[in-house]
Formats: sequence, structure tokens, C-alpha cells
Amino acid sequence: MLSYVGYTEQEVKITGQTLTIRLVSSAKNLQDVMIIGYGTVKKENFTGSAAVVKEDVFKDRPVTSFEKALQGAAAGVQVTSVSGQPGATSTVRIRGVGSFTASSTPLYVVDGIAITNGDLSSVAQTSDVLSSINPNDIASVTVLKDATAAAIYGSRAANGVVLITTKQGKAGQTKLNLSSSTGYSYQAVDKPEVMDATQYYKTFWDVYYAQRLAAGLTPDAAATAANGLTNAKLVVNPYNTANPYAANGVLANGASLLYDTDWRDEVLRRGVTKNIDLSASGGNDKNKFFVSGGYFEQNGIVIRSDFKRYSGKFNFNTDVTDFLKVGINNSLTRTEQNTPAGSTGSDNPVNFADQTANIYPLYVRDANGNVVYDATGNPVYNYINPVTPDFNPVGLSKLNEYNTITNRVITSPYAEVRFLKDFVAKSMVGVDYINNRERQFYNMEHGDGVSVKGRAYRYSKEDVTVTFQNTLTYNKTFNQHSFDVLLGQEAYRSKRDFNYSQVTGFPFPGTNEQIAASTPSTVQSYYTQQRFASYFSRLQYNYAGKYYLSGSLRRDGSSVFGNDNKYGTFYSVGGGWRIGRENFLKDVSWIDELKLRASYGTSGNDRIDRYASQGLYGLGKNYEGQSGINYVQLENVNLKWEQNSTLDIGVEFAFLKGKISGEASYYKRGSKGLLFDQPLTRLTGFDNLTTNLASMDNYGVEVLLNGNPIKTKDFDWNISFNITSNRNKINAMTQNEVIDGTKRWKVGADRYQWYLRDYAGVDPADGRPMWYTDEIVNGQPTGNRITTKNWSTATRYDGFGSSLPKFTGGFNNTLRYKEFDLSVFTYFSTGAKIYDTLYGNLMHSGGSVGKQLSVDNYNSWQKPGDITDVPRFVINNTDLGNNQSTRFLYDGSFMRVKNITLGYSLKKNWLETIHLSNVRVYLMAENPFTLAKHKGMDPESALTGLTDNDIPNVKTFTLGLNVGF
Repeated sequence: MLSYVGYTEQEVKITGQTLTIRLVSSAKNLQDVMIIGYGTVKKENFTGSAAVVKEDVFKDRPVTSFEKALQGAAAGVQVTSVSGQPGATSTVRIRGVGSFTASSTPLYVVDGIAITNGDLSSVAQTSDVLSSINPNDIASVTVLKDATAAAIYGSRAANGVVLITTKQGKAGQTKLNLSSSTGYSYQAVDKPEVMDATQYYKTFWDVYYAQRLAAGLTPDAAATAANGLTNAKLVVNPYNTANPYAANGVLANGASLLYDTDWRDEVLRRGVTKNIDLSASGGNDKNKFFVSGGYFEQNGIVIRSDFKRYSGKFNFNTDVTDFLKVGINNSLTRTEQNTPAGSTGSDNPVNFADQTANIYPLYVRDANGNVVYDATGNPVYNYINPVTPDFNPVGLSKLNEYNTITNRVITSPYAEVRFLKDFVAKSMVGVDYINNRERQFYNMEHGDGVSVKGRAYRYSKEDVTVTFQNTLTYNKTFNQHSFDVLLGQEAYRSKRDFNYSQVTGFPFPGTNEQIAASTPSTVQSYYTQQRFASYFSRLQYNYAGKYYLSGSLRRDGSSVFGNDNKYGTFYSVGGGWRIGRENFLKDVSWIDELKLRASYGTSGNDRIDRYASQGLYGLGKNYEGQSGINYVQLENVNLKWEQNSTLDIGVEFAFLKGKISGEASYYKRGSKGLLFDQPLTRLTGFDNLTTNLASMDNYGVEVLLNGNPIKTKDFDWNISFNITSNRNKINAMTQNEVIDGTKRWKVGADRYQWYLRDYAGVDPADGRPMWYTDEIVNGQPTGNRITTKNWSTATRYDGFGSSLPKFTGGFNNTLRYKEFDLSVFTYFSTGAKIYDTLYGNLMHSGGSVGKQLSVDNYNSWQKPGDITDVPRFVINNTDLGNNQSTRFLYDGSFMRVKNITLGYSLKKNWLETIHLSNVRVYLMAENPFTLAKHKGMDPESALTGLTDNDIPNVKTFTLGLNVGF
């Protein structure tokens, strides 16, 4: 039996004579070679759990970072993108959430070197440093999920590992590839319907009119009074007359609406995406190269949101001798990002547009209702409204600035020596250099900077990580025994240098450089460092191609932990049994592959503050011109790693000559020693101390099914379906419960279970909202619930579900008919509960004058006896009916068609006449359809189930062209 990676296995009879055997290349087997930690392995030899996502999933997608394209592509991987801001960060969780306060983000590794990830911005609403990686430079992504796969990364692998392999050159004729695309983006999901200017004005007018009638005024007098009261309360009058309504709410003769400002339309625009990539690859038996250059530009759907990326890639390797190979992987990127203000700020265009009623004009208008223009002929923006005085996001978008520029270099030269036939030594140095420069400016005319005549910020952050990696591998096969042994050493140092300055007092509009300001307000700087040292080993063994064993051991030392706990040891063991190769299944022709596997091991999490274990003094506490210092953090010499222990049991299969294949796994991920902020008595002078005093489990089932129901010369159809269930349970804490906003942590419960007041509906007698509260008799709860109309005295309960989904997955189809290709990627999530904050704000029932209203306020209680779930509408309402409660908690189940691509490739005989290797034109739709149980909000919310006035997710329609030379 003869086999080699990338070639078809052949059985040859030994005759005693010299044999010449030519192995036939097999694309299928080549695809089965997996990238794993510090090496590669055949899929059939692998005893762990990992998901491999090929370049076709990322290629040409109109997304700024590759992880957005992972959604629905791999079982056990939950990807959440809550913002449509170009360059925004995404949340990636592998097999649940394994921490309380430390990061649950996986480790990212590019071409063998761990890199920095996350949001490094001090200015942007959301920014992802992984957006510096061009998705079109990626050959594959391997997600390591269990201990056997990930434990080789030790203390950094508790949350899983994402291995990114970039494209490499191949021997043969040099190939040039040009890809170009352009597309338009729109809001993916419609928001709740709101009142227009007429409806909003009339809603307030009706209340005043009813009050004046009840006070005994005649209908005409009541109408006149209502007009005056409404104009005064709302500050503006969108009509051409001071008395737009007559008796009985009829529009007065000659009255007409001057304007109706749809603020959502004013801050939204059609987004535009442009992308062009040019690459060359080739080489010969000794030298191979891949080089690429790319430009990506995306203007977001909200004003003042955009992203640009300039990227370059150069990978090269050469066989210097028959035993020495050297190479280098290089990536150079520059990104430029502009963002609007975020969260609940008045300068946030999304928040402003959602909250501000249509009756407030975009531009200043004269007494006749005409738009007023300045001396240069530009319309003058209106900044008057009772909700956010002196703010107008459209006008401020031309005056304020939130800009982030990131330069990044990832380089990893290496040398590889083969000796004594079965040994390979490899040394690599990796450098990940990030320079972040940011500008933030509040103008002196309107908004946040008026009181200080303008405010300018400058931020500079330099993040440098240097990694030294040395490995020695031994690979030996004799008789039916095969060994693969790895020994390794790794060390890295990460340094971060941060500078910040703020100035105020600018001389005149149009100046924003700090040198022009009169008052230096704040200057800060800090420098942090983290060091890491490790030794590791891995053994992989198989007997007769049927029985597999693997084990790994890693010893890590980290500078972030206490003196007595700087080192941790992590391990894994795994085994596999290819039952399909046993003699008792030899004659079962429809079984191509059947393998059982199991693994167990540990890994750690060191994603905490770099000096969390140390007692710290804070500088800069200056007073009366003198330098000051104070004690800001208690020492904890016992602080140590969070540790994950993972059990994985699975089965892999392939039937009917590859027509059906897949795998199913059960996993249990136990996290202990969780980093937890233990509350302290106020007598200590500190609120809490970071400790290792909590534990939590994540467990569930993953299923992956692949099918190839039709495969002919002209037609090929492939199907892939994956689904993951995950449950979360807290096992231990330092106290009975911890309240974390809308969640309550307690032993035996879900980390993300909701903890809210329970809405009891509307009292038909008076229209006031009600909530449940515990009945108290003689100072003791009776176990019964009664209703209250006082929100502050209502009891908070759990049992309303979790913001974590019960099931996530994807259903993907790829079809080819002659020169046409069609792919459809779909993602689904079920069982999560989400909180519709925006809808709650729009249902304030008159409590926030000037703030926008949902049209559902028309269903509000009107008179005694009315049965409705919408409380009474009262101007300056103090009922608090829209305060946080289960009233706005909804089922967050949804399905989203992530991507549809239809392509056409020119026929080969046509290409020969124009001397091209391939030409493909395609139409692509990203996020074109979303089906959700709850309407009016994007169901793809944060893990907390809450929203934060983010730029809406987008759907993008793209036309693209690929040309190969």
C-alpha cells in the first residue's frame, strides 16, 4: 500500500522484481490536508475537532474583514456583526462563552505567527484591526475547537484558535489574476415605522384639544388653544399658519405642511463599495512566490462613515540546497477609517435620526417657510430642537471629525533544515507592527465643543509584537507504525506605546490643528509590556492506518500573572479509530469512511490587563501645581490562568462514494479559575479585586452534513448543512449572585440570562402600565405575585430566557451548470431573546417631548374599559411605561441569506483566442434577505441581546470581474 500527501493511495502487488510506480495526483486528498498548530496533518489522521473554510468563502465578498464571511460556514463558530460601519469589529465565539470578565476572543494566527486582534481605536465607534488583512490573500482558515487541536497553543487557546493561511506560489508558469468589483449597499432590515410630521403634531394637538374641551371651552376655542399649546410645547410649527387645526381636528382652510423631515433619510445614503486586486504567483521546483496588491474602498450607508484599505502581500520561499529552505511571508497594509459619533451621543446620526421627530427642520426657514441660505449660497442648518439643543448630525458631519489611520506590517522570515532523513528543524521570527494615529475634533460653532470654543484630540498608539519560534519535527514510518513528533520553543514580547493630547480654544471656525488652540487641556502617555515564554511537544501515532493516538504538552510562562503562578502546564490526549477499515466492514461497499474520535485536554486564557496581578500606583493626580500619586490597584500574587478543560467525542463518515459525508460531535468545555472581580468592602478603599474564583460550563452538539447529490460532466451540485447547540451554566462564584446590568449571574444559571421587571400590561381602568412584584405580608414574601404601577418598586425576575441562541448554523448550496455557477450561503440562529431598545424609546407615551414616536402609539389606551397593551398617552408622561422590562423582550430567532453569487466563466476555446486563462463575471448579493420572528430591528444583536445605536447592518449588491492571464 503506497500513499503520499496529495496523491491517490495505490495498492501494488510485490513480485520480487524492481517496480516503477507513478502516483496519481488527487485533488480530493490534497484538500484533506489540514493546517494545524505548528504543522499539517491528513484529515483522516486527525484526532481533534476543527473546521476548515476554503478561500471560495472569502473570495470577492464585499466585507472589510474575513471573519464576517465565517458566519454560517463552520459548525461551533458563532459570528455576530452588529454594525454596518465599514471596518467594524465582529464578535467571534467558538463553542460558547468561556469567561466572565476576561476576553472570550479566539487566538488568531497568520502563517504560524500569533497576531494582535480586536479594537485598538480610541476614537472610532467600532474598529477592527483584523480589517487590515485582505480576505482575497487568504488561502484557507482553520478553526481549532477542541483540546487536541488547540491545546498546543496552551495558555492562549481557551477560546479556540483561528489559523489563517495566506496564498503561496506554486511551481509552473507565472499566473496573473485581476479581480475588480463595485457594489451598492442599503439598510438590511427596516426599523419600526414612526410618525411623520403631521401625525406627530396631531398626536399632541389631540391631547391638548381634549383637555380644553374637558375644561369647558367651545370646540373653536379649544382648537385655538390646542394650536398655541402644541406650538409652544414642540418649540416649532411645521405648518404655514399658527392655527393649522380647527374644531374636531379638521385641517384649517389654507393650512399646509411646509416640510416633513425624515431624519433617517437625511443621515442615510446609498453605500458604495469598490475593490480591485492584482496578484501574481508562480515559480519553479526551487523558487516559488506570491505577490499581490489590493485597494478596497467602502462608503457606509450613514453619513461620515467610510473605510479604505491599501494592501500588499509578498510570500517567497526557495530551496537553497537539497536540505535548506528559506522563505518569508510579508503583509503591508494601510487603512483609513472615518466614523460618526457612537452610542447615545447627540452627535450620533443614527441615534439622532431614530429619536428626533420629523417636525424639526433640517434647515433654518424664514417666516414664509423658505430655506435660508448663507453668503456662499449654502443652506443654513437648523440646530434648534428640545431633544438635543444645538445638534444637527447632517450639519455636524461637515464640522466634526473622527478619523483613524492604521499602518500594519506582518512579516515572518523563516529557515528550514532537513537532516538525517526524518528530521526537520525550523526557526521563524515574526513581527506584527501596528501604528494607530487618530484625530477627533469638536467644532466651536455647534455641539459638544461650543462651551470651550472647540476641542481637538490626537491619539497615537504603537503596538509591536515580536515572536521567536523554533521547532523540531521527526516523522518516521516503518512497517505499519507511523510517528510524528514535534518539539518546540516559543517566546514573544509585546510592547504598546500610547500618547494622547487634548486642546481647547480655537481662534475661528475652520481651524482644527492643535497648534492653533489657546489652551493645552490634557497630555497623557503610557507604555506597557508583556512577555511570554513557552516550551511544547506533540506526538501523533497511527497503526495500520486504523488506530490513532495523539498527545500534546505545553508549559507557558506569562508576565501578567502573580509571582507564584507565572507558569502553567497544559495538555491534551486524543484517539481515533477508523472502523471503516476493519475487516468486518470491508465488504460494506457503501461505507467510504467511518471514524470514531475522542479527546480531552486543557488550555488557558491570559487575556487580562497586563498588570492585573500587581499593586499599582496611579500618576497624574496633580494638585495645586504639584505632582500627585495614589494607590489604584491592590496586589494579588495568587492571580493565575483561567483554565479550560474540554471533552470532545465525535464520529466522522463518508458514504456512497462521497455522495454523503459529515461529522457529529458532543463537547463539554469546562472553565475554571475564571477571572472575576470580587467585590470588596468599602473600608479597603477599593471596589473589587481580580481573582480566580468562578467556574462555568459550555456544552452542546455539533453536526456537519455534506452532500453531492448530482455530479455529471455538465452539472454539479454540492450541499452543506451545519448546526450547533450550546448551553451555558455557571458552576461556582464567590457570592450567590452578581447583577450585571440586565443580567443576573448565579450558580446553576446561564451567564446571559435576562433579569428584568416583568411587564403586566395596562390597567383598563386608568390606562397606566403595570408590572409584577412579590407580595409581602408581615415583612415576608408569600410566594405570590401582585401588580404595581410603580416601576421602581417592581421586582426583577429571571426565567425569561437567555440572549445566547440555543441553535446556530448554516445551509449552503453550490451549483455548476456548464459555464454557470451559483452559490447560496444561509445562516440561522434560534432561541435567543433580544431587547428592542429603540422600539422602547419610541413608545414613551409622551414622556419625552420632541422625541420620535412609533405609529403603534395609536393603539394606546383612550378611555376606561379599553383593553390594550399600550399605556395611555400623556404629555410629560411620568408613568415610565417604556422603562426596561419584559415589554420589549422578544424572540430573536432569525434566518439570513448571507450571500448569493451567480457567475459565468467564458469557455476555454474562447479564452485561447484572446490568450487568457480564465474570465469570469459575477453578480453577488450580500445579506439580501433576513427573515426574523420579531420585526423592526436587526435580530443580529450583540451577545448581550442589547443594541447600542449602531450603524445598521447592510445588504450589498455587487458586479464583479475576474481575469486570469
